[in-house]
Amino acid sequence: MDRNFVYLVLAINLVVGVFYYLNKRCEIPLFLAAFNILVEYRIISLELGYSQFVRFNYQIDFEFNLTEAYKISELILLGTSVLLYTFIFLYAPIQKKINDNNTYLKDFVLSRKRYIIIGLVFFTFFQLVLSGNISDGYGNLSKLANSSFIILMFIIYLFTQTTKLTNKLLYLAAFLSMGYITYNPELRFQFLGWMIPIGYFIARNLKPVFKMYIMVAGMFCVMILFSAARVMRYDEKSELTTEELYDESYERLQESDDVNFIDGFMMMYQVYPEYLDHTLGMEHLNIFFRPIPRTIWSGKPLAGWFQNYQEKYGLELVKIGFSPTLYGVFYAEGGVIGIPILAIIWALFLTWLYRSLSVFKSDLSYLLIGVLLTALIPIFRSGDLAGDFAIVLMSYWPIIIFVYQYKKYVRKRIYYQNV
Repeated sequence: MDRNFVYLVLAINLVVGVFYYLNKRCEIPLFLAAFNILVEYRIISLELGYSQFVRFNYQIDFEFNLTEAYKISELILLGTSVLLYTFIFLYAPIQKKINDNNTYLKDFVLSRKRYIIIGLVFFTFFQLVLSGNISDGYGNLSKLANSSFIILMFIIYLFTQTTKLTNKLLYLAAFLSMGYITYNPELRFQFLGWMIPIGYFIARNLKPVFKMYIMVAGMFCVMILFSAARVMRYDEKSELTTEELYDESYERLQESDDVNFIDGFMMMYQVYPEYLDHTLGMEHLNIFFRPIPRTIWSGKPLAGWFQNYQEKYGLELVKIGFSPTLYGVFYAEGGVIGIPILAIIWALFLTWLYRSLSVFKSDLSYLLIGVLLTALIPIFRSGDLAGDFAIVLMSYWPIIIFVYQYKKYVRKRIYYQNV
């Protein structure tokens, strides 16, 4: 496919995403188009010589070159375009909403203030004191729940009537402390997991055009923070000045080291079906299988092509993986034809999910849409779909319980008002 045509389709998708957002106030098509452009930047970086293809010894003679990279770029563009336009075709704003309001939300949040503060204190203590002594897995990921409690604490702050400067400074100090605690090079999503939803919520009443400007600036800041967290994995923070950290983070961003999804997909493209059979939906089923302990189910399917490759060919176990995007997962499951088919299924899923989260008349829907957009970041970069879903669910299970309890509260309050 001609590269100019690829860039033309990328531009058309972005324009469609922008106009759709301005008219429908729905961000999903814009997210899809922007994510595709971000992935495509990897090729531009390679063409300009800013970066090189990944190098890791999986004991497979992978072929890395721009010709193969262009093939993968076209497959990702195919998946994005099908998902984007299917979503637009299917989506319609929800008409029948839950008859709540911000007064209901305020009363409910303040009535649960004690539990939210206890949860925040407990998971902060857990993260600072205990999590370092827990092995990787769900025990370690459980500290991600702090993201939800930080978000809920922010809502308490908004609804707490206080004119005392001391109280406001205490809240501000608490949020700055949470930012410092959760900015972790090993679990980079934790910081984004509460920062993006809160930022989205704060901007909820701005005009869509202004919100887009904020999205662009926010996206750049997030990528710099993401790169900085990776830099700090290899360099001691005490050895770097703020300026040096920014320079190294910007250089890493320019080299596209944190968006080497093309490379990850190239590996999958050469592994399936030559070395491994297509999994035929198993990547999605693993979302439900993952929580089952292997001591109970010893034959539980392995996660990731590299672990399955190791098991099949008896090689040394490898834990390092490179994200192939969600479309790479689609390819692993069903080959090239699996990409558009699963893209359509995901469009159905995202349509239902977005409508379900938009069901509140109160500002809670803005908060939940912010959570959804944040959750899509690890899922769409996906190197391990089940693991990415685990990260999202472990981050937001308190929010899920909060929403469930709030719905019960609203139904009960409406009932007593009508009696």
